[in-house]
Amino acid sequence: MIVDMTEWVLKRRVHHKRRGFMLACWALALLIPSIGSVHARSIAFTFDDGPDMSDRIGMTAAERNTAILAALSAADVKSVLFVTRTDKDQQRYALMRAWGDAGHLVGNHTATHPDFGAIRTSLPSFEAELLACEAAIHTLPGFTKLFRFPYLKEGNTREKRDGFRVFLKSSGYRQGRVSIDTSDWYYNQRLRERLMRDPTADRTAYRDAYLKHLYDRAVYYDDLSQRVLGRSVKHVMLMHHNLINALFLADVIRMFEREGWQRIDAAAAFDDPVYEMQPDILPAGESILWALAKQQGIAGLRWPGEDAPYEKPLLDALGL
Repeated sequence: MIVDMTEWVLKRRVHHKRRGFMLACWALALLIPSIGSVHARSIAFTFDDGPDMSDRIGMTAAERNTAILAALSAADVKSVLFVTRTDKDQQRYALMRAWGDAGHLVGNHTATHPDFGAIRTSLPSFEAELLACEAAIHTLPGFTKLFRFPYLKEGNTREKRDGFRVFLKSSGYRQGRVSIDTSDWYYNQRLRERLMRDPTADRTAYRDAYLKHLYDRAVYYDDLSQRVLGRSVKHVMLMHHNLINALFLADVIRMFEREGWQRIDAAAAFDDPVYEMQPDILPAGESILWALAKQQGIAGLRWPGEDAPYEKPLLDALGL
């Protein structure tokens, strides 16, 4: 009886150990997906300011349009083009229409691209800018009431900032904010300057520097997202309808895929509640994550968020 009892106790201990081990494994299995989701990173690519019909360096406007749309199509991802428009150029109109025909969104970026952070730009004049652009583009396929501020400047006074927020809401618009700000426009400027001097110049070094810049900024703003919100938002990257993206967008998309980022449609990214937040800072604007960090008093933020002075010495050092 004593032997039987001893065996029974030993068997019960083994049973409890096995059960405990199985429960620990089960708990770990539940935990691992949640850890992964905390660090899961996704990104949507969005474009401003195009097409510029007068710019023919490296590619025509039509060639740039075709190349950007082809890269998005190959990646099976939908984007948004924020249009600055009042003119009646039918060729340009056709290029913008191609975005909607391909299933992308077309958003409002004002008629003439004024800086709402400038003293000279009044609230009434800026409201008129939105309405004039809408009148020119509202019949385009894919038109949606998303508005992106030129230069990401949302007003230099409380009256302008809050007044335009009320105007947007009453007009049925949402803000097409960005989480990842970039200086792609400056890298494009440097590439164009080189091609103006030498149309046959090798573009490889520009591609490599550009990819490094975009990934550096993406990691920076994702870290800011973790610090400010405790999670990675559905990122929206600011890009432009320009030569450097026409040349290298496919490389950009592949780079983010290699680094484990999930590419998502712009419409899905804008569903993240972060883009509905209204930071209380002045001057208003920049990346939504930058603005929230500013509101929280996080030190060391660039001002302005992204600009040529940060990138010039890097490109100078590379001889680009």
